Amino acid sequence: MFRAIGLAIASLILPAGVVSAAGQKPSLPDWSGTWVNITGIYFANPGTFRPLQNAGTFTNPPPLNAEYDKKWKATLAASASGEPINDRRADCLWPGVPAINLSPMPSEYVISRDRVAILNESTGGFRLIYTDGREVPEDLDPSYNGFSTGHWEGDTLVVDTVGLRADVTIDQSGIEHSDRLKVRERIRKIAPDLLEDEITMTDPAAFTKPWKAKVQYRRMPPGPANRIMEFVCLDNNRNGVGADGSTYTLGPDGKPLNGPAK
Repeated sequence: MFRAIGLAIASLILPAGVVSAAGQKPSLPDWSGTWVNITGIYFANPGTFRPLQNAGTFTNPPPLNAEYDKKWKATLAASASGEPINDRRADCLWPGVPAINLSPMPSEYVISRDRVAILNESTGGFRLIYTDGREVPEDLDPSYNGFSTGHWEGDTLVVDTVGLRADVTIDQSGIEHSDRLKVRERIRKIAPDLLEDEITMTDPAAFTKPWKAKVQYRRMPPGPANRIMEFVCLDNNRNGVGADGSTYTLGPDGKPLNGPAK
């Protein structure tokens, strides 16, 4: 009887996905190692590094309302004519959520019972996802990462993020959003070395309906070179320069992660 009561209590205090059995320590999903984005730098057209020409090149265009669609079309037209997109990373600032999901630089996951930390090489940044059941602060100030709470559904981490700054674009195509943006992520391992993040973005001020996108990450082979390295953006110590003057991001092994990109 006492053993049954103890197991019942354990099931209440352990997050979903944690296995508890007699004589065994609780376990969490194994997302160890270093992960690299393999789907591209745009939510709308994953895997593409070609210059943007117009919204018609996107396979999954965002459901923007008239006001925000006009802004995005203007950004695409300016980009096609050679003008830079207002990407905060160009100023060595944190890309924010959900844009950080598209970073070509590697990430690591540190999972504990009360939080998940996502460490990203991009500008040495990190995200904290609280899984201890805490509430969102009432006096929350908008920030690049916002405020993330999460819970486990089996081996899937479900994350809700609010309190995001409105002056950060969603991806490198320049999609804008308001400070009412809410992001829900479902992160799970779909293969031994493959993570998938299914993202649902809801913004009543910018979108006509929720917008879904998926991002995938591949675990890098184990080895001393495959690790997060120091990135000091103001020193530009992680960008290579090609013979034609184009820049690209160097991986932990010193080779380009995604090939040259203007």
